[in-house]
Amino acid sequence: MNYSDSERLKSVLEHLGYTEAQDPKKADLIIMNSCSVRQHAEDRIFGFALQYDLMHQKNKNFKVGLTGCMVRKTSTRKQEKNGEKVDKLLKRIASIDFTVRIEEIAKLPEILGIKSAKISKENEKIAPQELQNYFHIDPKHTSKAQAFIPISTGCDKFCSYCIVPYARGREHSRPMKDILAEVKNLVEKGYKEVTLVGQTVNSYGLSVADKKTKEFASKIASVPLSKLPTSPFTRLLQEVDKFHAKGLKRVRFTSPYPLDVADDFIDAMGKLKTVMPYIHLPIQSGDNETLKRMNRKYTAEHYTDIIKRIRKRVPNCSITTDIIVGFCGETEKQFMNTYKLFKKIKWEMCYIAKYSPRPGTVSEKLLKDDVLAKEKARRFHKLNDLLREIAFARNKTFVGKTVGVLVESFKKGLNTGKSEHFKIVQFKSKKSMVGQIVPIKITKAYEWILEGKAVGRI
Repeated sequence: MNYSDSERLKSVLEHLGYTEAQDPKKADLIIMNSCSVRQHAEDRIFGFALQYDLMHQKNKNFKVGLTGCMVRKTSTRKQEKNGEKVDKLLKRIASIDFTVRIEEIAKLPEILGIKSAKISKENEKIAPQELQNYFHIDPKHTSKAQAFIPISTGCDKFCSYCIVPYARGREHSRPMKDILAEVKNLVEKGYKEVTLVGQTVNSYGLSVADKKTKEFASKIASVPLSKLPTSPFTRLLQEVDKFHAKGLKRVRFTSPYPLDVADDFIDAMGKLKTVMPYIHLPIQSGDNETLKRMNRKYTAEHYTDIIKRIRKRVPNCSITTDIIVGFCGETEKQFMNTYKLFKKIKWEMCYIAKYSPRPGTVSEKLLKDDVLAKEKARRFHKLNDLLREIAFARNKTFVGKTVGVLVESFKKGLNTGKSEHFKIVQFKSKKSMVGQIVPIKITKAYEWILEGKAVGRI
């Protein structure tokens, strides 16, 4: 989601007459796009801010902005001086000049002191009404073959540890016709892979706000997910899949929410030509009591049943997850329930986080962060050691097989990209194959990457 936001932000800045600076030290404007899911992400923002404070001292015209999930209110230093209510981060970080909610980037011209009359005609690529709608902004993609497409914004799940519903607001889904128009535009430009993005991507069309709109109301109002003939997200995947005939090769999505995984969605994963045999399905904990404290509205048994259905319908599917260790009140027994489930399911990759309370969340306000830092670290390493073992064993199964690699980078004779199963693959070549899908025969496996050699082109 951060990458997707940044691509739209870049488009807006170019519309305002800015050009990208390759060296931050030569920039006269830097906007940090923040994530506040974990403490490490926020720490990085404060670290960068210290560097920019020195740049402020050398260049009085230098400006620093902050957007993303750390921001609660769009505000400026001028408002602060006038006694108006501003985002608290303006008081905490001396080096930032303004904060802007990502959904309110239409206010950037005013914040930066740029009048519409100063925007040259060649930069008038975004109509005023489009600037007002986050989804309507044509993003400036960093890749020529892969693109992130946001299909919703906000979240209605209210997990007790998460700030997203407060930072980004309630969940709203984007009209399907707008999403398909963006896909069509990308395919016509030669893009081979799109990733559909949402805080809980498969909740598309199911939120409280969605049920009130004409876009979804007639299809889902008062109808339980289990009774829907085809869930909205599955319908979207089916429509996007039709672009396969036009050149679209791969569709990915991140991240689905377990409770909203419907059977038709699992069937679509097995049938549709463009959907890759890979799913990142966050569980957060393998213990039911901990899941309840987290306000994750499913059980470990429910999650395990989903995995069984996916593996039955999509054989050899790669499955990854997120896990938080040391959540409030997590006992050793509860942690071991997660560990045992990890051994049973064998996730091929897991983003493991040590719990850190996020200000403003339910867990920070009502639950006690009572697991010692040392114990969180021990649990982290215990899970990570298991992950390394499982990841290596899984990667070894690809040795001798040929996979299609969409190349993302080329450096010093080495092409790097991802396979259908979202495995990082490297292979040597005298020239760059960035943007191409290349058949690679895997010759060697490591814990996190695969190596191979090209056996032709697709």
